[in-house]
Amino acid sequence: MWTIQVSLILSLLCGRGLGGAARGECKWGVSLCEIGDPLNRISTCNFESPLTTLSGGIEVQQFSSKVQDIIKTLTDQPVNTQESTTSYLGFPYYLRIDLLCGSKESSKRAIQEALLTGLTPNVVLTFQEPVHPIRLKSQRLQIILTTAPLLDSVPCDSDLCQLGWYAPMPILNGSVVYRVQVVSNGQGQLVPERSFAVNVNGYVRTTDRGETEISFGTEMPAMEDMMVLGSPSRPLWAVVQSSPVLILPGIPGFKAVLMTATEFQHTSPIEVGIESCWAGSLNCPQVEFSSMILEAISTESSLFIRQNQLLHRFVGNFSLLPLRAPPSEAWQQVLRTVCVSHMVPVFIPYHDTEYFYILGGGWQKGTLYRAQVYDGDVTFTQLLDSKGSTACEFMNSKACQVKWAAQDSSHNHLIDLVLLELLQDNKQDHSYHLLILDNNFHLGDTLPKYIPKGSGDSFTVVTKTQENVTVTLHLRGMVFNPISAILYIWGNALLCSQDQGMSYLFFNGFPLDQMIKYFTLSYHGEFAFVTQTEELWWGQEGVDQVMRVRPSLGWQAFSSLQALKGDSSYSMTHSLLTVFYDWDKQLQEVVYTVDSKGKGSVVKRELPVPEILSYSHFSTTPRKVHHLESFSAFSFPLTCPFFWEHMADLPHPEPYNRIQQYLTRPPLVPTSLGLQTTASLATYQGLLHHLLQLHSDYIMDIGDPVHNPTWRWWKDKVIYADYYFYMASNGVSSTGFNVEIGGYSRAYMSSEITFPDMVYLDRVSSFSFSIYIACGSAKHLSVEEKPRELRDINYIWLSAEVSNNRYIHVSVTRNELFNRGAVLYKVTVKDRGLFPGQVLAGEGLLAFNLLLRGLHRVPIYIGCPPGNRLAFDITTTLEQCANNNKRYFNCPKPDPVMPCFYYEDLFYPFFLIQDMVSGESERFLGSYTFKVVGGGAYSKDHIRLYTPEEVLMYNSLNYSSQRTLVWMFEDTDSSVNITKDGFVVMHGNINKIRWMCQGKSPCGNMAAQSLEAPDYYFVVEVSNKGIDLSTYCDYALRFMLHVHGFPLDPSRGLFYMLMTLATIVGILVCFIVYNCCGPGLKNLLKAAYHATKHRSHAVHESDVSLAPSIGDGFHRSRDSRQGLSLTSTN
Repeated sequence: MWTIQVSLILSLLCGRGLGGAARGECKWGVSLCEIGDPLNRISTCNFESPLTTLSGGIEVQQFSSKVQDIIKTLTDQPVNTQESTTSYLGFPYYLRIDLLCGSKESSKRAIQEALLTGLTPNVVLTFQEPVHPIRLKSQRLQIILTTAPLLDSVPCDSDLCQLGWYAPMPILNGSVVYRVQVVSNGQGQLVPERSFAVNVNGYVRTTDRGETEISFGTEMPAMEDMMVLGSPSRPLWAVVQSSPVLILPGIPGFKAVLMTATEFQHTSPIEVGIESCWAGSLNCPQVEFSSMILEAISTESSLFIRQNQLLHRFVGNFSLLPLRAPPSEAWQQVLRTVCVSHMVPVFIPYHDTEYFYILGGGWQKGTLYRAQVYDGDVTFTQLLDSKGSTACEFMNSKACQVKWAAQDSSHNHLIDLVLLELLQDNKQDHSYHLLILDNNFHLGDTLPKYIPKGSGDSFTVVTKTQENVTVTLHLRGMVFNPISAILYIWGNALLCSQDQGMSYLFFNGFPLDQMIKYFTLSYHGEFAFVTQTEELWWGQEGVDQVMRVRPSLGWQAFSSLQALKGDSSYSMTHSLLTVFYDWDKQLQEVVYTVDSKGKGSVVKRELPVPEILSYSHFSTTPRKVHHLESFSAFSFPLTCPFFWEHMADLPHPEPYNRIQQYLTRPPLVPTSLGLQTTASLATYQGLLHHLLQLHSDYIMDIGDPVHNPTWRWWKDKVIYADYYFYMASNGVSSTGFNVEIGGYSRAYMSSEITFPDMVYLDRVSSFSFSIYIACGSAKHLSVEEKPRELRDINYIWLSAEVSNNRYIHVSVTRNELFNRGAVLYKVTVKDRGLFPGQVLAGEGLLAFNLLLRGLHRVPIYIGCPPGNRLAFDITTTLEQCANNNKRYFNCPKPDPVMPCFYYEDLFYPFFLIQDMVSGESERFLGSYTFKVVGGGAYSKDHIRLYTPEEVLMYNSLNYSSQRTLVWMFEDTDSSVNITKDGFVVMHGNINKIRWMCQGKSPCGNMAAQSLEAPDYYFVVEVSNKGIDLSTYCDYALRFMLHVHGFPLDPSRGLFYMLMTLATIVGILVCFIVYNCCGPGLKNLLKAAYHATKHRSHAVHESDVSLAPSIGDGFHRSRDSRQGLSLTSTN
């Protein structure tokens, strides 16, 4: 009877599945296409062969200048084509979006029908910020791209031929991990949204012949050449959401890995280019030689692999990242002096650095090293306490082995957790110990020798008096979740600790005859692990039971349904390779399949655990069959005290999830079908690049009059908006398409209000929402004789937990709605104001976990939320300076970007607190220090930053007696707050600054280089760190200030005055002498002149009278030394 009922249930479900397949259910597909020549057709992106990259990822990281020729032709569009400061570049790839509906013909017809019915896919592109953000401040950035349809360049006799949707694939300096989510615009057929990983692959290089190849090895021609069915699965180790390329080791008989830049949407088998050598010795013995890559860890910029006892490293070529280490040409062996027995991953980076551990073996057994990867550079440190002792030396044991290590970063500093196994003299008995290294080793609570006997009702707490089973505890590894502050330790049992090993809790439901092989966390409240027999188990934080996902009755039902729906991977022979949680926190499995022709392939499949477990629950739960007139129905007992629940009173998510979002649309094409051209797509590329450039430039020191990154783009074109709209509406354009002014905009508050995926809280800020839970009777689904009454709301209770209540306070207020049979809970999460210190926006955050029992789980981050900044309010500063000084003198050569301030006038600085996420901008009224930290005279080229000693001398009142001050705070009140270093603390609306530039200051005693007064460029630093404690944000701001009209130094002015006076006196003396003695001197000069003239005339006449008495052949010559002489001419 049970078999018949299950068969009936499965047949009904399979009927629905077949119906869905018969209707031709479709899904989105994404591929990369090269930009090509925008003046020609895109011939490499057809539906038949869309992939143009070797690995499926982004392999070219340089921008293209091919779109500039197209942009220059947009003379009648709202685009700045002539400004030299505006550059339009293209990204190396397009995204091609297709509908995949089974066969190719069905897909082509579905795409054509979608175009005619108005269906257009939108791409939500998420940029993952780097581990160490240098080129851009910490931020969460999204762009919603509207795709553009374009015909494929294939022969066709119809007006509507084969086509696809296209959107630019933007890349951003500093980001190498991208998430592409394809969603429908809500028209036409319903296509579920789908998410893809499209990352940068820095391990592909171009040869001299122009071909691409893998830089760290050789790609195998076929997957079946090295993959074998039935090989054991292995863990996938990488830095979560930061590693652009994943590699999976453990291919038996080959020194090879599986590489992917798309989370196994596209997988390449790579034979690693390292030498296979036997390196065993007496100091580092090897049981057997193996060419297999045993372990691998992927970081943001590098790959690490272990073969035998050797550790190798390879640095990728990521030009988008500010790496210190150059790209590798070949694998480099690191940590040569250590016999490596294991690598241990750390999945979450900490303070801009990635970590992992190395366990020593052989004669170094019991040693532990920590690797730190910072901007591509790797350093290794042996973990010792303050006395220089290792973990085994601290335990005073020679028969000691380090089993595993983990990193606790939940306390705003690093703590190393070390799992030790101590062997007794007979080598049969052993014990496990957990050590906590925080400058010194500390011993955690004693781990039990045997697995305790569980009660089955809740977690089994380890005590010294509890009853144990006869199975010895064997532990193999552990992992720490810094968000929930839970340490998981696994082996032939699963246990956890929420207080750094001071106490332990055992999970129930795991069989005693199984051994966990590897463990994976979602970092969102769920975890999964695989046993030695390839069983897959699943659990949740805060839930004492773990459940088997595969094999199970639910898995049989789920896999059968998937095979009936047409997924061939469930009907082919396959074996498990690994399981992992993807970007969207969904559990995925990677399997190797072989079809009937013997061709092998690697397939990624989503594991919907709730659906699989519901099938298992469906198969094991008693039910009743009700036969009605037209149909039959099943009914089940109610296992939940409420019927349904939903969120209420939700605020806009943007102020809490801190996501900055832009909206873009392709140019308008005045055709009936709206089909684009390659020129319009090239324009789309160039304008999107310019939009991202404006976004990057907007994170600058001086605030714009309008708080919008696109303001500078359209500020000169807005007055002609109606004209451009008229041109676009009538299809008038020299290029055949029109650019919309509103097509590239900043979206501050979305119309859709959803629950944020994470919440950021500043000092004593809060986040509130409500949960509405309805009891309901649900009589038609219940097998109970009596329906539930309204008083059953007494069974509905909601509890809230936080991973650390020292920093976060949660209040839950219950309101009972008897007339509706429902309960409304008001939940408020508030920061307690205990975050240590002040940090830059988005850096050094503390992560916590909020768990609403059985309903929702939210990561909470306290600190300075990303997207906040302090900006110099140049507009208000100019207005106040002009009004209060009753004048304003600009520079002789004005600069529109950086106005000047006159030296003799008082300076009134104003600053803004700008929220880059919500678009709000308000006056900064907190306390801060104002310091000149650099500067240069006459030109910006002469600017230099001062040393810390110089900063003190030029700004601190403690050095006022040395005549080195650059400025002085001028306040009407005598009470001025001063720091211990002598810096003036400013606050409020009006702060008066008078430029001093004393004699020994860098701006004192400046010489004028022309007829204009000297000027000086100051580098000013404003900071509230340690001054304004109303926020966790360290608003560190540096900006440049141009001051002109400097007076001369008194000594230099006296010198100039004396020189001027001497010159004037000299001129006056000459003038007086000339006027008083002029006539007599004039006569005397005339007499001397006539005498000289008479004497020269007499000499000339005597020379003429001597000429006839001289014979022929001679002539007269005059020598200045001998007078007159005769010279023969013969």
